[in-house]
Amino acid sequence: MKKIWMMFVVSLVSVQGVAMQGPTYSNTPEYVAGSGVNTASITLDFDGSSAFVFHYQWDGQATAWDALQAIDAAGAFEMSYADYGWGVWVYDFGYPGGTEFDYGAANTGWAYFTSENNSDWDFSMVGVQGRTLTDGSWDSWVWTDYPADWSMPNRQPGQAAVPEPLTLALLGVGAVLMRRR
Repeated sequence: MKKIWMMFVVSLVSVQGVAMQGPTYSNTPEYVAGSGVNTASITLDFDGSSAFVFHYQWDGQATAWDALQAIDAAGAFEMSYADYGWGVWVYDFGYPGGTEFDYGAANTGWAYFTSENNSDWDFSMVGVQGRTLTDGSWDSWVWTDYPADWSMPNRQPGQAAVPEPLTLALLGVGAVLMRRR
């Protein structure tokens, strides 16, 4: 019995993920939108195993909002947003083959992260209109769950989606009961 619990704990730790070294996303881009000498990458990360990378090219200055609009207009990428006049709120995405992971929780949504090197990610505290892109920059939209106060997303770019703790506990109990049989 002790061995079974040890295996369960080891599986939980491995599911939670470890610190990643090197690039987070190495996917071939789905398509390129825009034109110019600068390139930024935008990723829709539905659950860690289904993440889609898009490239945006431009000259001069560009924001993440410019990139999202160009990528949305250029292909099957779909974006839902609300324009309040003083700012834009992007609240949903869609792409063929991308399915939002069912966390079984009410507090789910997209989290917006930025990186200059596809390795070190920051949870963005500015909207897409305030994010100035640089050549080689990365933005990742991650479907995740949040704590009850919506403070910080539970999943970071590239991490596998993890079911809520109750679901994990039920899976563990089920494994123990199956083992006993």
